[in-house]
Amino acid sequence: MLRKAPTLRNNNGALQVRVRLDGKDHFINRLGRFEDPIARARAQAISAEIWRDYREGNLDWSLSRYKPLVEGKDPDLLKAMEELMLRKRQGRTTHAYRVLKRYGGALRTEREVREFLRWMEAEGLAASTRSTILSTIRTVQPNNKALSVAFIKVPHRSVQEEVLSKGEIQMVLEEIRTNEEWFYACFAVWLGTGLRNAELIGLTWDCVRLEAGELLITKTLRRDGVYTHKRHWAGTKTGKSRVVPLRGDLVALLKDHKDQMAALGLDTHKGLVFVTPKTYGHLYDSGLELVWKRSQRRVGLAPRRLYAQRHSFLSHALAMGNSPADLAAVAGHRTEQLLNTYAKPTGRVVLPYWEES
Repeated sequence: MLRKAPTLRNNNGALQVRVRLDGKDHFINRLGRFEDPIARARAQAISAEIWRDYREGNLDWSLSRYKPLVEGKDPDLLKAMEELMLRKRQGRTTHAYRVLKRYGGALRTEREVREFLRWMEAEGLAASTRSTILSTIRTVQPNNKALSVAFIKVPHRSVQEEVLSKGEIQMVLEEIRTNEEWFYACFAVWLGTGLRNAELIGLTWDCVRLEAGELLITKTLRRDGVYTHKRHWAGTKTGKSRVVPLRGDLVALLKDHKDQMAALGLDTHKGLVFVTPKTYGHLYDSGLELVWKRSQRRVGLAPRRLYAQRHSFLSHALAMGNSPADLAAVAGHRTEQLLNTYAKPTGRVVLPYWEES
């Protein structure tokens, strides 16, 4: 609650507007020198605007609307977004900060927010991306009314978009075998196990049990959200280890792959199973995505994202009649989450047969 109009304050010669909200003092700075009559007039106008908005029920409780811009930018918002990026270290928070920094404008009024949304659309950002950016910005300014009322309509994505058919998977894998041979074992194992990106990239030979025909997933090589080509070792997403079975053809493929890595002098005891062809360092999402998408284009398919491999594996495995509980254990999911996320049409329908055999 704002009990009285904001007042001017002298902070060692710097002019501030003091606003007391719900018993706590908040200060609006960068208004100029206290002895400057122009700065004092500007501060009085800000004080009057806050009091008027409060009386009319339009107060921006974050106070961001009343703070002066610096060269047209809102430094408080940018600072808050940068702190969120460094704390979360997630790709979406980093992207939101970089987009906002590139835009450079303020988001204090509904008009300014509408201009920002139009700018993002003109930049070619997808509706889902724009919505995520807006949601991320709201987390650092939860009381910004202009942000809270903004809305982006995200088109519904068909559940089949992420799932490749059996024939499409065969075509893409054959294309990778022919034109991207270095990456064939990687993508074949990926489509045959449904591992998460960071699990596949961080898979080491000591977790490949060829004789038992299984993978032991205990760790990940997780991407740093701030520095996209930097990765660090971490646990699994659920914090639990799990066993993922391998088909016989994948066991044979990995045996051949291991022999090839050994011939190159690479560590086939605890080293990474899949590495880059030039430096033999860990793989990157961006590099894998280039291979994945251009292979799909070569066979005439609309490119799906990398995660489509996990979607395709689990959706087909469900359609083949595997127990959802068993698959959830293999995937590292709760059963209900598996069904909600991956129970998608694959074209594999087993029809009932009524006549006696």
